[in-house]
Amino acid sequence: MKVLYWIMLILLVVGGVNRGLYAWLDLNLVAKFFPDVVSTVTDATGVETTVTTMNMIAKIVYSAVAVGALWTLIANFGCKCCKKSA
Repeated sequence: MKVLYWIMLILLVVGGVNRGLYAWLDLNLVAKFFPDVVSTVTDATGVETTVTTMNMIAKIVYSAVAVGALWTLIANFGCKCCKKSA
């Protein structure tokens, strides 16, 4: 259980650093390494529209960071096995 806690804590720190870099330097590392997919769609009237879709790997990274944040929050306030060895 402790190993999982540390993995989730590391994910939380990585996500926090990424958000800080985005706020301070306008640099989103996840978007830089896994760019969005841009495609052009033509409708029935012949009008072309550009559609941007978030990369699936970026969604997984953002989801993992969110799970890490929630897990760390729950572990700090509710997990008795994480507290008793500290």
